[in-house]
Amino acid sequence: MERDSGANQPQRLGLTRRRFMRLAAGMAATVFLPACHRSAAPFPPLPPADAQMDTTLYAKAPPWRLGRSGRGEVNAWMVMFSAHIEYGVRDRFQPYFGDFLCRSANWDPNKQIEDIRILLARGIDLLLIDPIDASVVLGGVEEAMRSGVPVIVAPTRVQSDQFVTWVSNNEESRGEQCAEWISRIVPSGAVLVLQSVPAADDSAAWLSGVRRRLDRRPELDVSVLRCSWQAAEARRLLAARLDRRDAVDGVIVSNGLLGQGVVQAFVERGNRIPPISGGDDSNGWLRTAKEHSVRFLGTGGGASMGLHCVELATRILSGQPVQRHVAFPYQAFEADAVDRYYRAHLSDHYWAFHELPEDWIDRMFRL
Repeated sequence: MERDSGANQPQRLGLTRRRFMRLAAGMAATVFLPACHRSAAPFPPLPPADAQMDTTLYAKAPPWRLGRSGRGEVNAWMVMFSAHIEYGVRDRFQPYFGDFLCRSANWDPNKQIEDIRILLARGIDLLLIDPIDASVVLGGVEEAMRSGVPVIVAPTRVQSDQFVTWVSNNEESRGEQCAEWISRIVPSGAVLVLQSVPAADDSAAWLSGVRRRLDRRPELDVSVLRCSWQAAEARRLLAARLDRRDAVDGVIVSNGLLGQGVVQAFVERGNRIPPISGGDDSNGWLRTAKEHSVRFLGTGGGASMGLHCVELATRILSGQPVQRHVAFPYQAFEADAVDRYYRAHLSDHYWAFHELPEDWIDRMFRL
């Protein structure tokens, strides 16, 4: 079985501390690449919750050739998501797959379009794509569907209904829950919102949910800051605000990595850490929250949708009906659950809510 990452070298996914740091170090150079102009076209309406897709057209005998066009493993969440896909192909559903061709676009939407064309030219039976940009990569997705190759989109969608199924977290609902928690804990005062960018279109959906809830709380003084997906940038932004002696009574972050930077800024200046909403199940965030007794709301569980995508691929290529939109659930938890999820002997890049065997976790994340 081949895993084609663009270098034509078969490999099995593994995450050593050195390898992850190389990936993360390249993030600053990849996530801010010049992007194509984003279309203002609206998304098509969501299909009804019970809408099914007839897949008999795509049925064929295994073994199958699965193609994946990935954004790029430039943060720990993407590594965990990718690990679930690879586990599904190489282990859980291994008898069904003969080849796994995976190409990484390193957060460049133009490269992702080219990757799709390369995968189609290599005769894949199904395309799994995590789109970087909902509008720019649309042409590649539609090209695959026109050529008879079914497409699974996860976790963000494209500005079209030309796919078989879309698997997503409900980022808008998650944002609203983050804002609901902070508005309950912080009855009045200044609330700072840190939105991570770029994070494809799920970041905008998350912020929409946050704003919807906070708009109903005029007594809160809300500021929104856009922050690159880096703890150091969150730390810098918070430090600048604290140095101006601006009040911060509560913080909402779109992920735990930004939460780590927020906590660092408060600790370094000797300030009380306010309640933080929007942490996640990453070990790095859990370690920080435990060490500094942070009061927080966390959400997690999304990375394991990668395994569910592989299961859906087996159903589609077997001709079984699938839902047009699968809303993948997330779990919410608070500070009193830290000891259940935090694992001190694993690296900060481990995620607590997963469906990987322990030997995979040990190989990828043990310190």
